[in-house]
Amino acid sequence: MRVLDSDVAFYRAHGYLLVSGLFSTEECEFLRTYFTDMVERGGDGWAEGGVDAESDDPLRRYPRLLQPHRGDEVALKFMLDERIREYLTSFYEREPLAVQTMVYFKPPGARGQALHQDQRYLRVDPGTCMAAWLALEDIDEGNGCMSVVPDSHELPMLCAGEANYELSFTGEQVPIPEGLQPVPMIMKAGDMLFFNGSLIHGSGPNESETRFRKIIVGHYIEGEAEKVAKYYFPVYRFDGTTVDELVENPWDGGPCGLLVDREGKQVIEMMGSIEEAKAAH
Repeated sequence: MRVLDSDVAFYRAHGYLLVSGLFSTEECEFLRTYFTDMVERGGDGWAEGGVDAESDDPLRRYPRLLQPHRGDEVALKFMLDERIREYLTSFYEREPLAVQTMVYFKPPGARGQALHQDQRYLRVDPGTCMAAWLALEDIDEGNGCMSVVPDSHELPMLCAGEANYELSFTGEQVPIPEGLQPVPMIMKAGDMLFFNGSLIHGSGPNESETRFRKIIVGHYIEGEAEKVAKYYFPVYRFDGTTVDELVENPWDGGPCGLLVDREGKQVIEMMGSIEEAKAAH
């Protein structure tokens, strides 16, 4: 498979790329059934917070699976898929390293995830992280599709404010600078969304009465990285071996950009820490 030069140029210019039909219908059906069976039998130890089949919260009945690749061969095979390697390598001209898998189910009525930037959590240094987000079934605004903010990958980490817990299962939300707008990613089963770790993205609630929104995502870091947050070890090469050279990048809040008005113009003012940004509000 050869990645088109135009696709590489689009990713670098806008911070994301939607690839149609990268995985087959049969692959998606298998992954969808496999991981649904896993969560419905209790999550096999990978369900965030455990499974509560009697909960009123759809996300407690179907919590996301975190890092299943650490013990499940199906998840590991997805994370190290050759198609993902070829695309990510073409974007950065160097083979990346793999650090995370997650499976989201988003049942009918479930909350979404407020706008955020993945690099805030992975803390890759130098370079950034990137995601490979696979739709396991058709996804649109009705069942809570992903939205991305094109061109926001050039921004620094932005200081997050509070999210609406009625709409988002996470409590923080980054603002969107003037001149940028979120764009919904309407996807068919088998479509894959690649995006840069600084790209602002998120999703709304699943307002469907009957449809889930099942996806699996892998997270990766640039091959030149020397540090990553502790949670993302062990770090894998695409041949399945692990990397010993990286060190932990400790969580200290880190600098972030605060959107402020200066003489009628919005600018980004860098704060030394998230705590400093909160004090400045």
